[in-house]
Amino acid sequence: MTPFNKPVRRRTDTPHRGRRLIVSLEPGDVIGFREERRRKIYYTTAAACFDLAVKQYAAAQRALKKTARKK
Repeated sequence: MTPFNKPVRRRTDTPHRGRRLIVSLEPGDVIGFREERRRKIYYTTAAACFDLAVKQYAAAQRALKKTARKK
């Protein structure tokens, strides 16, 4: 794998609440989010994003099982 030595920024294709997002992967396992044409950047860690993704996946699996039991 290639380590992060400098930030990598990408723009999303679809808007979120009317604006596209700019996602920045930065050294130190930091991920930054900001709205396009805005200055405020919201930072979090890669580990926090991973934990959130796992929780969302688990919630979706529980919802599928719940609907399957109802049928």
